[in-house]
This record gives sequence, C-alpha cells and structure tokens, in this order.
Amino acid sequence: MAVAALPGIAQDKYVVSANLALKSQNYDEAKSEIDKAMANPETAQKPKTLFAKAQVYFTLQNVDKYKNDAPYKQGLDAAVKLAESKPDYEKQAVDGMLLTGGFLSYNDGVRAYNEKKYTESAELMKTVIKVGEMSGGKRFQNANPTWQKQMDTVLADAYLTMANAAYFSEKYDEAIPLLIKVKGNPIRKSPSVYQCLIDAYGKQNNSAQELAAIEEGRKEYPSDITIRNYELNYYIKAGKMDELVKKLEEAAAKDPSNADLNFNLATTYLSMAAPKDGKKPANAADMYKKAEGAFLNALKASPDNGGYNYNFGALYFNQATDVNDQMNSITGSTKADIDKFDALKKQRDDLFGKATPYFEKAYAVLSPNEASLKGEDRRSYKSSMLALNRIYAIQNKLDKATEMKKKMDAFQ
Repeated sequence: MAVAALPGIAQDKYVVSANLALKSQNYDEAKSEIDKAMANPETAQKPKTLFAKAQVYFTLQNVDKYKNDAPYKQGLDAAVKLAESKPDYEKQAVDGMLLTGGFLSYNDGVRAYNEKKYTESAELMKTVIKVGEMSGGKRFQNANPTWQKQMDTVLADAYLTMANAAYFSEKYDEAIPLLIKVKGNPIRKSPSVYQCLIDAYGKQNNSAQELAAIEEGRKEYPSDITIRNYELNYYIKAGKMDELVKKLEEAAAKDPSNADLNFNLATTYLSMAAPKDGKKPANAADMYKKAEGAFLNALKASPDNGGYNYNFGALYFNQATDVNDQMNSITGSTKADIDKFDALKKQRDDLFGKATPYFEKAYAVLSPNEASLKGEDRRSYKSSMLALNRIYAIQNKLDKATEMKKKMDAFQ
C-alpha cells in the first residue's frame, strides 16, 4: 500500500510547490508547478489541486505579464469544477473566486457586445449564467447575502445581454426565449424588453404571440409610447383599428376614472385623425374632438401627469402647425387672400393658445426632476420647452421665449 501511494504523493508535491511559489510571489514557478499537477490525471481532479489552480490563475490575472491572456478564465473553470464536485470545500474562498470570475466574464461580455461581437459576448455570458445558477441560483445566499444580491443583478444583466445579442443578430429563435426569461425577472424587466419581443414575433410573422406580447406590455407599461405604437401598427396592419377603438372605448366606459385607459384612447383617436402617411380621413375633425374629450378625462383623473399634459398640448400644437403651413402657402395679395390669411392666423393663434397651458403644466411638473428624467418623461420635457419657445415667439412674448431657449440649451 505504501508503494501504491507513492505516485500520488509525488504528484501532490507540485501542488505544494505551486502554493509555496505563489506565497513567495514567484508567479512563473507557481504557474509551472500547478500546470504539472493538472497535467497528471491522478491529481488533476483532486479538490486541493483545483483549488490551487484557481488561486494561482486568479492571481495571475493581476500580473502584467499574464493579464492580457485572461488567466482568470482557467481559474474560474477550476473553481467551477471544484464547486460542482465538492460544494463545501474552502467555500468562502471558492465563492470569492466564483464571484470574481463571474464579474470579469460579464465585463468582457459587455465589452464584446459593445464591439458587436455578439457570438463572443454570448459565450462569456453563458459562463456568468453558469456561475449565477449554481446551487439553484443560491450558491452565495448563506455565506453572504450581499454577494448573492450582486450575483443576481449580474445574472439578470447577462441574460439581457444575451437576449439583445441574439435579437440584434436577427437570431429571433434564440432571442425570444431569452427575452421571455428577462421580462419575467423584475431586476431587468423593462419596456424595451417587451419592444424587442414584440418585434421579434412580428419578424417571425407570429401574429398570435405578437398580439399577446403587445397586450401584456400595454398592461405592464400603459404609458410607453413605443409599445402603444406597436399596438396601433398591429391593428393597422390587420385592418382592425375600429376593433382597437371599440375595445378601448368599452374599457374606458367601465372604468371612466382610469387615467391610462383614457390616455390610450385619446392617443388612438389622435393617430386616426393624423395618420403617419399624412392622409387625413374625412372624419379627422371628429377624431380630434374625441381625442380632446379623452385627454380631458385622463387629466381629470391624473392632472399632474407630465406626459398626459404634453400630449394634450401636442394635439393643439400640431393642428396649429398644419394651419400655419396653410398660411405660408398663400402667395397672393388680393383681399380674398388677405382675409383667408387673417382667418387662418386667428385659428392658428387660438390653437396655440389652447396648447400653451398644457405645455406649461408639463414643464412645471417635470422640471423639478430635470436631472433624473429618462425615457418618455425626458422627451416630453424637452419637447414641451421647444413648443413653448416657439409659441411664445409667435405670441410676441420675447422675454419668455428667450428664457425658455436658455433653459432648453442648458438642458441639452
């Protein structure tokens, strides 16, 4: 038995030598010795060998001579094998290396993603996911709840990056299940995830799932304009705008104090009155009037909503702009031309006058949080300032126009 144990003892000496060299900061020797131990099948899978390799290679990540070769990857591979084969072996130290390796893999994955190296990014994120989902996703919970929370966030980000990589590579079969997983995680669930999922189903001509994703997205983020536009476009493509309006009208009638429902109904009427192709329907005036009523209902329920106020102002502002274009198209100087111009000018000024208080309200509501505005709120705030600057100039309120221009420039 003593003779039989000799080969193992002989090989274990490499692990001992590697650890001693590492403590002496003799990194070349440490690497050489642990590589010898890993080269022998009798010792390569032993816990102390894997642990030593992980320690050596993670240390090499901080050595200028080696860091460009990303030695942490081999260190992480050893740490993962050790954690899978012997979960409690030097657990705290191994957990630290797993976390470090997961974070480094994530950082490299993000870098690859930003460089549009989507395949490389996805492979790195798979490593992050492997670490994050060890022990049912709770590997670090008992040892350090803070570590677990950090890992949960990085894991959610890894799935999101993989989903985006597949989506922008137009690999929709791969993207869809990843996007579904991301939207189910509150850490990274967002309107943009639904937007990509809806578009992916649309690209696959899967209209049933596209509509289901739209309806779920609208329920989760009722004020998101992009998802709302996907819904409008879906019904337009399907030739079912009347069905959409009917559905919204019925819902608003059942819940008249629901601000989101009335806002959605208002913007739907507005899109029908002023379609993107520029061809206004014969009932455009009626649609504008219905939109006006729905906006009033929305603001009655939520008067301090910046987005609602901005969009209501835009209803009048865009009509005023159309009238202004008609004024500019008058080139004659006959009495009839002048009378027509004056009539249009009054109509335009009345519409700008109606728009002003809603833009001012949007500005007043959003300006206190100017520095932290994002998404639709940021766009509404900026557009409100642009509209007010133009209206004030037309109204010859030059002081107000100048003041708004300064605020607008400072915001940008």
